[in-house]
Amino acid sequence: MYRNTILFASLSIALFSLLGFAMYKEENPEWKSYQKEYNVLLSEKAGDPKLANLPLGLKQNWNSVLNRIDRCMTCHMGVSNTKFFADAKQPYKAHSFLGEGEFMRKHPFEKFGCTICHQGDPQANSVERTHGFVDHVDRQPLTGIFVYSSCSKCHTNLYAPDVDFKEAPVLMKGKALVMQKGCGGCHTIKQMGYGGIMAPELSAFGTRTELAFHLVHDFSHVENPVKSMKNWEWEHFKDPQKITPGNRLATPPQPPTIMPNFHLTDDETTALTVFVMSFKDKKVENIPMDYLPPPYPATVQAPAAPPAKVEPKKRSAKKP
Repeated sequence: MYRNTILFASLSIALFSLLGFAMYKEENPEWKSYQKEYNVLLSEKAGDPKLANLPLGLKQNWNSVLNRIDRCMTCHMGVSNTKFFADAKQPYKAHSFLGEGEFMRKHPFEKFGCTICHQGDPQANSVERTHGFVDHVDRQPLTGIFVYSSCSKCHTNLYAPDVDFKEAPVLMKGKALVMQKGCGGCHTIKQMGYGGIMAPELSAFGTRTELAFHLVHDFSHVENPVKSMKNWEWEHFKDPQKITPGNRLATPPQPPTIMPNFHLTDDETTALTVFVMSFKDKKVENIPMDYLPPPYPATVQAPAAPPAKVEPKKRSAKKP
């Protein structure tokens, strides 16, 4: 009897401790600490002590046109504040390319939000669920140079050979590599008018989910500890035979890849990976027409000189 009482008391203490810890975590989420620090920084930079005591709360951008709720700004409080946070540390740093005349000025946050370009889980509000490789997310968060793979959701004509999309030089480098290496001889890439049939179609590669990709690809030869679609593709471009050597014991047997090793540099490999990830399925992305920009002009060429005017010769008066 005494032993049962001790056991019951111990379990009760453990249960109440767990409940207390859960309540503490609920009342003190990590985003509150970021907002407190941001408010202090803002008050110091603006010279107004009252700003340090601004109320805390979830921040979100509800876009009914895109049917998307982004809560990234709950932690990234200084994302549009270039006056005070252009050189701040993350997560308070202002977004890149927001200077006068830079391209992000054409992409206001209230219209585009965050995850239309950066992907990830738009409603999550913890670091673990929004950064790095996130297991539960179909579209992994994109950072750095890989964000440019989202440009094609709206800028659909950047694949034309005579279009120079200056805002995303990495995409232009990837496009040049695809044309130089003859990728369309084996792959179908509808955006570029290629109809190769010897290798998998790439036209909607960037729309595939992580799960769909994992189900049909072997990651056993990928060195990167993060087994993501992006990393598989990068290492595959770098050394195709290493990543897809084939498997004779599989059912049915898997032959090795026929893709040659182009001996790409790391920069070329990254550019090609970003470019291939930009191939999107319009039906799946479902971007409203209002978001599509006017077509980019072809590479500017000097106008031809107008033909020289030929003055008619004056007839000399005949002498009588």
